[in-house]
This record gives sequence, structure tokens and C-alpha cells, in this order.
Amino acid sequence: MHTSILMGQTQTLSIKRFSKNGAYLTPFTKIAHHPHNALDIQEVLLPQKFLPKDAKTDDHLQVFVYTDSDDRPVATTQIPKAELGTIIALEIISRTDSGCFLDMGLDKDLFMPTKSPQYFQISQKVVIKIALDKQSRLIAKQNIKDYLKPSKIPPHTKVEILVFEQTPLGMGCVVNQKYYGLLYHNELNTPLTLGSTLEAYVKKARPDGKLDLTLLAPYHQTHKQQLIDAMPLRLDFSSQPQEIFDRFHISKKTFKRLINELVKEEVIEFKQERDKHYFALKTHKRSNQ
Repeated sequence: MHTSILMGQTQTLSIKRFSKNGAYLTPFTKIAHHPHNALDIQEVLLPQKFLPKDAKTDDHLQVFVYTDSDDRPVATTQIPKAELGTIIALEIISRTDSGCFLDMGLDKDLFMPTKSPQYFQISQKVVIKIALDKQSRLIAKQNIKDYLKPSKIPPHTKVEILVFEQTPLGMGCVVNQKYYGLLYHNELNTPLTLGSTLEAYVKKARPDGKLDLTLLAPYHQTHKQQLIDAMPLRLDFSSQPQEIFDRFHISKKTFKRLINELVKEEVIEFKQERDKHYFALKTHKRSNQ
């Protein structure tokens, strides 16, 4: 069993002693393993400005540990926007010749090293992973794909996604902080910006472990396929709501939305023959739903 102060992580520490600079905190609980972010120190300073006025020896405080401007481990009661190991979109605060500084919600900004800082703009959001450098300091790392693992998440599972790249096929996403997923362009009604976070659903897991995603709930996809299977379809936007519901068990509003999506995706098209008009599968276009 070990007692450890953990870098880049929120933890509960105990006040061991006071000094003119604040209070020194120490761990009081033991853990079964020795994590990679465990520091080789027995106490860490909580600066005076973060110390509760009525604090006393042996009080337990929840703090986040990182390094100060002199690269010394320090505790803070500020709440960071993310912790060690998190993939997140953070805003660029400033640039230097060797990299950019990102707003992490703390007194000290998070450094992102890069050979091309001129390609980044102040206030731009970048998607990074919070890691440790060789000196056990928190650092922002790019190349998100390097950290993503293959997945076998089953179809229709709801997931949390973070958009981090645009590709010719669609938007590359971090899925549940661990996996790579792709939202194809034809799945998007409106453009997504890099750094967007939202809910999505797994369409399928590919053999390579990458995930095909959709923003549509499973029932939405099912009704979409029902409309495709019913083609050619004599119902249209002038049809009565009850007639649509009796046929597909959806509202007229949902019917119009699904039809518009299928037309936009070039799966179906509107046809007119004399005084008759209807929807039909588009010629030479097959659905991939």
C-alpha cells in the first residue's frame, strides 16, 4: 500500500503544517498501486490565497495538484477544466516561439509545444490530451489519433463525442474519451465546429475498430428505413397527419423531417406524372442506411 500525491489530479489531502506561504498538505489514505502520476514528495504547498480562513491542522481539503511558474508541485482549490489523461478542447491564450499556452481554468496556463505556433490563433480552440512530460509537468499533446483505441461498441449505443478533425469523408471524433469515430458528411444537417461536444449513436463498429456514428437516435434510423422500404410512396406533405400515423406511427412533423433528410442525402426524389406526385428511390442511388 502507498500514500501518494498525484500530479494533475483532484484529490483530498490533509493539512500537516502551516507556514507564512500557506499550508503544507499530505496524503492520508493509502492506495493499492503506485500510479504513473505519483510524485516523489510527501507534502505539497497550498498557497495562502487558497487556504480557508478557519483552516486547522488535520483538516481535509479537496485540491488539484500541478506545477507553478517555477515548475514546483503546488496545490490549488481552483477547479481545472480538465485533469490528466483527458482529451478536451481548450482555448489558446498566448503564443511563444516554442508553443502555445491554453486556458485550463487555473492561475497557470497549460503549455502545448509545437514547431509551428504561427499556424495557431489567439482565442482558437484546439483539441489536445493532457499528459505529463519527462519532468512530471502537465503538458498538452496533439496527435489525438495516437491515443485512441479500437472499439467494439455495439450499434445503437449512445456515446459522448468530441469533434477534433475534418476529413474528406466527414468529421473525426473522440468517442467516450477513448475511441475513434467518424460522422459522415451526409449525417450532418448543419456543420460542426472543431471542439464541439455532443451526443451521438454508434451505427457500426468497423473491422479496424473505428466507429461509424450518427446523430440520429436508433428509432429515427428505423423509421427512415421504413420510409425507404415503402418507396414509391404516395404520401406527401399534403397528406393528413392521421394517414401518416396509421402507416408509419410517426407524426407529420417527423415524417416531413425524415423525407427532407432522405432527399438531401439523394436517397429519394420527388416525382410527378401528370396529376400524380409521389416520392421514389432516386435512380442509380441506393441507400446505405
